[in-house]
Amino acid sequence: MGQALENRPIGVIGNDEFGSAIAERIAACHFHTMYVGLAGAPFVTYGKMLERANEASIATECPIVLAAIEDTETFRHLLVGEGDHQPPVTSGPRRGTILVDLGARTPREFQALVEILEQRDVTLVDAALIGGPDATAHGHAKILLGGDLTAVEIAESVLSLLGNVERTGPLGSAHAAAALMGYVEAAHAVAREEALALGSACGLSPETLQRVLSSETSPRELNVVQLARRAALARRIARDRHGSADIINLAAEKNARKRENR
Repeated sequence: MGQALENRPIGVIGNDEFGSAIAERIAACHFHTMYVGLAGAPFVTYGKMLERANEASIATECPIVLAAIEDTETFRHLLVGEGDHQPPVTSGPRRGTILVDLGARTPREFQALVEILEQRDVTLVDAALIGGPDATAHGHAKILLGGDLTAVEIAESVLSLLGNVERTGPLGSAHAAAALMGYVEAAHAVAREEALALGSACGLSPETLQRVLSSETSPRELNVVQLARRAALARRIARDRHGSADIINLAAEKNARKRENR
């Protein structure tokens, strides 16, 4: 990894607990890390390997930047700026900079971002963290990764510090795969909740329910907020692909049932 990154620092930008967990993990692995915590980001402990930075310094000093920003509009503002302001991330990056998008985008959103970044010689790859911030901080996460092969190989050398990396294919494939995983998990979670309620109504004790609904049928350990985000992304992708009728809005269905039971 040292040769691929030319011994330059690794940049991390985030506005939630995932960004801070990523930055602290990479620094803990003894790699110089420059971190920008946007509004909403939790506190991190800076030290010898973890440096407080701003978007402009990351853009010029880091050959690879990991961006954990869920909201597409916030991410886009970092790339293109607002009004007459220069975009802070891509205003002066070194040629060949790799930007790892750890947010949640649809294929259409990726295409729009690629058109912006290609003009600035920045290569975009997409990655998805499966698991919560704690797993990321300890290097036990699963990471899906998609994009151009050369850029993916460099990105993987960094992302492997966070856990096991699985390549999914072209740009956008990692976010799409994670969205589908989240959708299935969300459906599973709702079905389990329904089963618990029905079992209780049938007189089954909590102990019996726990035994019959074994861990084999319980959802995998996923951060609840992340699960909701992935399910929402699956619905957005479905709408883009004109398949929204095939994607159930689980949250709406659940709330509707609650209203009916009152």
